Amino acid sequence: CLGLSSRIYQHVQEEVSLGASVQLFVCKCPFRNTTFDQAFEMLAARTRPFTTAAPARRSVVTHSSLKLYTNPASRGKIVEWYLQEIGQDAELINVDMKEKQHKSEQFMKVNPFGKVPALQDGELSLFESGALLTYLADKYGQLATPEDRAKASQWVLFANSTLANSVFVEQFREKSMPIVMGNLDSVLASREYLEGGAFSVSDVAVGAYLLYIPAFFPQLDLSPYPNVVAYMQRLAARPACAATVAARAQQKKEEDAKTPTAKPAAADVA
Repeated sequence: CLGLSSRIYQHVQEEVSLGASVQLFVCKCPFRNTTFDQAFEMLAARTRPFTTAAPARRSVVTHSSLKLYTNPASRGKIVEWYLQEIGQDAELINVDMKEKQHKSEQFMKVNPFGKVPALQDGELSLFESGALLTYLADKYGQLATPEDRAKASQWVLFANSTLANSVFVEQFREKSMPIVMGNLDSVLASREYLEGGAFSVSDVAVGAYLLYIPAFFPQLDLSPYPNVVAYMQRLAARPACAATVAARAQQKKEEDAKTPTAKPAAADVA
């Protein structure tokens, strides 16, 4: 019974909501004669830290094979956003950067380059936030065709390279940002989301960087890009974004307003 996918679980939940009496009757199962909700409640546990030295954080839910190694200062919030958008669960494991847990022998088995975020799904280990996003989109049926995968890869790569470098790398910003943001503004002039009328993983990849701009660079004027600004507002209004990336961006603003804090090395986040 523990191998049931989240989709089957959700289907059974719908049946239960209609009044059906659903129980587990699996030989030798410790949860036999319990309802699905009771069984999964018994399985649920708070997020464990990466080691006992790290502060405990609450997980999304833990009846999933997914483990997301993250840190508030990393791009892990981007992956959390997408998980919530597609209704999938993951165990969140906080990796304490100050304690150098991302350089520990244990974590290096997950990501040999010692960066967060990283993802485990059973025997599979993945690193690089863009790879995590496209894997999740593919795994949970959001990318049905090679064309869908190509479009998603296009925007994820754009976000992590072209957009990120043009805005977040100071030496490129003055020359590249107006061009990149201007072209993006033109794209969004004729569509609500990057791939047309429907929200997708592409919007998570690109939108997260855009929403972090005011938090990291409040001095940058985005008014020349009204379509981008409207797009950012649409994304921030989505509940999953508001609870993750948008919340983190606001937290960053408040932290910086109180006192400047040291940022983790760029080499430690992916």
